[in-house]
Amino acid sequence: MFYITKFMAEMILELLQRPFVQMLGFVLLTIPTIFIIGPKNADHVWTIAGFIYIGFILVNSILIFFASPGWSYFFYSLGFSVLYLVSIFIVITALIKLLKIEGSGESAMTFLFIIYHPVFLLFVLFLKWAYYKLF
Repeated sequence: MFYITKFMAEMILELLQRPFVQMLGFVLLTIPTIFIIGPKNADHVWTIAGFIYIGFILVNSILIFFASPGWSYFFYSLGFSVLYLVSIFIVITALIKLLKIEGSGESAMTFLFIIYHPVFLLFVLFLKWAYYKLF
């Protein structure tokens, strides 16, 4: 029984380290969060989605430390970050129309944090390199 739970835990951790699973998880997390918070205008919806995107960037940047092929993870992460933005644009636009939320629906300035995603990834890769060189 212990081996099964250990195997399941390792398999779940392996899945969580994949950028696609992270992206999909955070996109799916956005939908119930918007329903729970119940924003009054479209700008607030985009702000909520932006904060969840910042969470995606942080989780993704931390997990690069544990990835074996660091550079391939780096490029996959950036690709899935762009895919995240495209998919969240479609989801948020549909939610604004579905929930009939007032506002222009064009306030996506919080997604400018995509500029910092490669910086965070490179910083963690540097920390990983320094850790393995020193220890």
